[in-house]
Amino acid sequence: MGDTSAAHRDPEAPPRRARTITIVAIVTVLVLAAGWVVLAFTDESDNSPTDAVSESTLPGYPTRGPRADLDDQRALVAAADLWREDGADDGLEIPDGQVIELLWAGDVDSLALGSVPGLRSSFSARLVILRSDNAVAALARPLDGAGSDDETAFTMLGASSITTSRYERGFTVARGVLLFHERMQRGMSLETATFSTETEPALSETPTSDGLLLLSARALLRIPDAGGTAAADVYAGFAYVHPSSGLTMLQTEDADRDWSAVTDPKRGNARFAALSRAIITARDEQRGYRLRASILEDQPLPSGERLALASVSHLESQGRGSGILWAAVIAVRGDEDPIVLGAGDVAKPVNGAPQLPVIAARWVRDDGVDVLVVAGTREITSFDIAASGGTTSFAGSGGVVDRSRLALTWEDEAGNAVSRPALVVIGMSGAGPVPSLEPVS
Repeated sequence: MGDTSAAHRDPEAPPRRARTITIVAIVTVLVLAAGWVVLAFTDESDNSPTDAVSESTLPGYPTRGPRADLDDQRALVAAADLWREDGADDGLEIPDGQVIELLWAGDVDSLALGSVPGLRSSFSARLVILRSDNAVAALARPLDGAGSDDETAFTMLGASSITTSRYERGFTVARGVLLFHERMQRGMSLETATFSTETEPALSETPTSDGLLLLSARALLRIPDAGGTAAADVYAGFAYVHPSSGLTMLQTEDADRDWSAVTDPKRGNARFAALSRAIITARDEQRGYRLRASILEDQPLPSGERLALASVSHLESQGRGSGILWAAVIAVRGDEDPIVLGAGDVAKPVNGAPQLPVIAARWVRDDGVDVLVVAGTREITSFDIAASGGTTSFAGSGGVVDRSRLALTWEDEAGNAVSRPALVVIGMSGAGPVPSLEPVS
């Protein structure tokens, strides 16, 4: 008997295999085609370095704003990608793959953002504030006028760097764009003072929106909570706004008294000039965790002019009982350039208590005569001036001292024409003796 298996083979087998292969191929092509269609419509191809913009994890700064919608990823990713592209220009390059978070989103008046290319023909704009690590950026797109039909047509307003020791109560995102801590009450309006050498301080109210404040003028704002990290550490203070240098948060010794002093119709401009220079001088030092501002008592000069005085100090810690690490005391006379009476490290008291009082002294020329200007914070109750012939005591936190009131010996002898003798100035306070800041010259 021969092999009969060949006679029983299915003559239809080859066509079935062919059909199976053909069907699989067609299905594969359809699946691939569908995938490309989905990618085309969702715009989620590999051309975007940003997968998604996520919710904020920055302590005290949750995702906020009336238009903060994390489901609107197409617009948010477009803004994030623009920031990545332009980040290198600001020196804040965002690496591919680094997480980008949404801090704030909402609609604002385009004019409040200044003259911005891409927004000049619009009345309103969608503002978006993003964060990645210690960098933040503000971007906007028009809601009317040219480009308003493209929800991805964002323009960079600017970017900045923040650090953990500086953003506790607020920070500058871009020129004129400020964001405050969530402890700022929703819808709060802040007392605002703007200054000019030609007119008296102008008082107004500046509204906030979920922590956002748009202000590009040189101004001082009164802040209900300007420091401390714990819930109990609430310090009233100021927010100093400058178009170029942005936002600086300041605690104050006495919020009501300092605010009245700096907004005084006659003396406010001079005191603000002294405060501004003190802020700039202190901010360059990058010490401590907080800045504290003090508007000091004006000092009358023999010529009849008055010196406006201000001090700004670096606090050594964020909580209560903090002492001072560094301080600057600035004087302003009329419209002249500010005078640095003293600036530098503050010595700790011998008993180790937190140091809060500050005192400075410097010789100043007034109407052809040298006088010693002494200025201290309110904790100073009196001061001593040690000269070559002995020590002279004076009441109060400061004053203008003529050399005739000092115990001078060899400086006044014939042939020793010393117009600005070397002195040692020591302030007295409840914390003990307080050495004056450098220089006493």
